Amino acid sequence: MAGFHCTECIYGSFAKNEETGMYQGSCSRGYTLAVPHVYKKPDMFFANNPDDLVPVVDPFGKEYLRRSNVCDRFLRPKDARP
Repeated sequence: MAGFHCTECIYGSFAKNEETGMYQGSCSRGYTLAVPHVYKKPDMFFANNPDDLVPVVDPFGKEYLRRSNVCDRFLRPKDARP
């Protein structure tokens, strides 16, 4: 799944703060999305580009050890159609 981003997944949603211009993301599957190279809270939860936000904590509250920038349940809208 290299090259895919949470912004392309049906479970991800993103909002831009108009005052700061920063994006924040959420995953309806329960993953916490953050910038993996920022370690300070709450700064890690905001990004200049929504594609920089990736899963860092799994739905069980444990660190998400990923092999790519998306989770194993990544699903594009075109793949979700029957």
